[in-house]
Amino acid sequence: MFNEIDKQKALAILRIFETGRAKARYDALAVLDDGAGISYGIFQFTHRSGALNDVVKRYLAAGGTIGRETLESRMQILTRTSDRSIERLSQDTEFRGALIAAATSSEMREAQRAVADKRYTARAESVCRMNDFETPLALAVVLDGLVHGSFGRVARLVTGSTEKALVTDYLRRRDAWLRSSARLRKTAYRTRFFLGEVAKGNWQLELPLMVNGRKLSAEDLEEDREAAGFPPTVLPETTETEPQIPAANLPADEPRPSILATAEAAFDHVDDVVTGIATRTNRARSLWATVAGTLWQTLWAVIAFFAGIPREIWIVTAIAAAILTAVYLYRQRASNKVRGNEETK
Repeated sequence: MFNEIDKQKALAILRIFETGRAKARYDALAVLDDGAGISYGIFQFTHRSGALNDVVKRYLAAGGTIGRETLESRMQILTRTSDRSIERLSQDTEFRGALIAAATSSEMREAQRAVADKRYTARAESVCRMNDFETPLALAVVLDGLVHGSFGRVARLVTGSTEKALVTDYLRRRDAWLRSSARLRKTAYRTRFFLGEVAKGNWQLELPLMVNGRKLSAEDLEEDREAAGFPPTVLPETTETEPQIPAANLPADEPRPSILATAEAAFDHVDDVVTGIATRTNRARSLWATVAGTLWQTLWAVIAFFAGIPREIWIVTAIAAAILTAVYLYRQRASNKVRGNEETK
């Protein structure tokens, strides 16, 4: 559907957004100030999103040896995405150093490319196929939404009957959403770039392009074959004298779901559990409701505590479970009373 050049253009644009340069930078590392923690590699995989965990797991599974002992010893905390865990790893200079060192290995480069393809590139192509999107600009827009985060939040509101109408509406809605958030407003340069190309009618993303103040030319794509998932000619080298990129030079990544949204999902799960109990026999319903409700509250609190889930979320969920259980017991008692009266008649 999309040829090699189309994919290279989209990937190069995204890397300029993420790292400030079109060329793949496997050792690019920063600690973001938006709560996402460590941001690393060609797609700036973050701790908060779980993408960094996927990269390190794949690297270790492939037999990577550079920094292996340090990375293995941090896997337990890397799998957790609580504020405390993210802050702890962000301050771990030994762990950050191991990531930068491992970037020189073929195992780490392959791990980053594989995770980028699975999480982002393949998904972007799939979305384009489902919507009959065929232009390089549409591919780049979808890929950007998936990498930056909350693509679905905006996409589900979009209206239009053609590819250009749908993509343009999406960009306008996303631009308004980014600008409405104090934390995300600084990343609106992404939508501004795409809207600028839409205004020019440059749906094929003809080169050269000015992307966030950086020039993207055909020569950049020649050096970008490996990161695009095609056989490399020469592996790009890392720079020993510049192992890190300051967090201030990198955009915010992976907007976090709100506490209310997470609590709402947990509330729905509790509701499903209690509703499922309603299929029990009349004699056992009250007992099972009480036991299940109590066990669910206890289990949720234990899991939430060890997983480091924000206190507001699991407290809201525990209260929801208690309310639902109480309501169910009241309804069951009333139902039994009505049934008893009918039997006496």
